[in-house]
Amino acid sequence: MARVTYVKKAQQRYRMVPVIDPETGRQATRTMQRRKPTKAGKTESTVRVTREDREQPLPPYTCDSCGKPIEVGTPYKWIQPKSGPYGGRRRNRHAGCPTWNVWDYSDSLSANVDHIAHDFANALDDVESVDDVQTALDEAADRIGELAEAKSEGASNIEEGFGHETQQSAELQETADSLESWAEDVRSADIPDKPEECEECDGDGKAQCETCDGSGKDSTGEEDCVDCEGEGKVDCEACEGSGEPGSEQMDAWRGEVRDALSVIDECPV
Repeated sequence: MARVTYVKKAQQRYRMVPVIDPETGRQATRTMQRRKPTKAGKTESTVRVTREDREQPLPPYTCDSCGKPIEVGTPYKWIQPKSGPYGGRRRNRHAGCPTWNVWDYSDSLSANVDHIAHDFANALDDVESVDDVQTALDEAADRIGELAEAKSEGASNIEEGFGHETQQSAELQETADSLESWAEDVRSADIPDKPEECEECDGDGKAQCETCDGSGKDSTGEEDCVDCEGEGKVDCEACEGSGEPGSEQMDAWRGEVRDALSVIDECPV
């Protein structure tokens, strides 16, 4: 994960301009001590001197989450994930906006796999049936298959370029095959059966009235019980009278589904 830096108050930014040495008419430079000597043994480096031009204010940073400007004086956070030997592009967000997930700034295989697992876990929050779970599995498997296809295409491109298989192309194809196998494991994973009826009322939707202990009469024994209107039974609280599995029962099933489908977290590469 890229390190997140938090800033209490955004400052006005200005364009940086070169500082001109009046003696030479060229940009001034200064010598700085290196933290570590170079391979050639150099312990110093020369850098060009710049300064803020207060007559050239820059616009505020833009939050890459909500798309709104980060106004001067407001708190914000930033990251600058490395994307090569010379660093990477800085990204900024309001302090109150969600922080970055690794897939927001990386297209690596591990980041894509984490994204798939994250979206699958979120999908399970709302499933109401085995079919819903299977749909989530199929979508995850399709995305894994796309990763496999990309790796396989990469292997083919390398082989076409060299005219023969190389170690790199073989490794890419092996990764593609492993991902494809994983996709099939995800798609065919066994889903725990969803409970068919409320376990509190056995699907009847009714429960004995506690006020009258099921008698249907009030304490005098003469009048109908006001809670069950003389029936001796009331709607089951767990399922609200539907006879279907209640919310707690469904949450327990979703938890069982999560535990059973750990295959989504078992990427083989």
